[in-house]
Amino acid sequence: MEDLMKQMIKAVKSKYGFEETVEKLKKKTEELGWTVIGEYDFREKVGIPFAIIEVCNKEFATKAISKPENRWISAMMPCKFSIIEMPDGIYVFGMNMELFAKMIPGELGELLSEVSEIDEKIISAVL
Repeated sequence: MEDLMKQMIKAVKSKYGFEETVEKLKKKTEELGWTVIGEYDFREKVGIPFAIIEVCNKEFATKAISKPENRWISAMMPCKFSIIEMPDGIYVFGMNMELFAKMIPGELGELLSEVSEIDEKIISAVL
């Protein structure tokens, strides 16, 4: 079970510091026509560099929840990335949307596969 859970989360080591990583992810999100709709800085609360950014695209979101039978996916919206300091550097964690998309049949799975490609492009900003 633990291995499956680890597979569901994508981890990428950033080549930048904490604040620059956050800024590069936000900039890339906007360049791709997506919107940063939430940003949470937990440094003071937890005592280590840790932030979460939430990103969304109106077109994708509307398609995802347009059919009532697909509205359960709203529990996973918006897309989130956590940026956190680890002993060996700054990491970005996010849902492995590619793997998740393979579990979902039909149009919704295809849409999530497209979201996976966007996630990859966003994360590539810090590689």
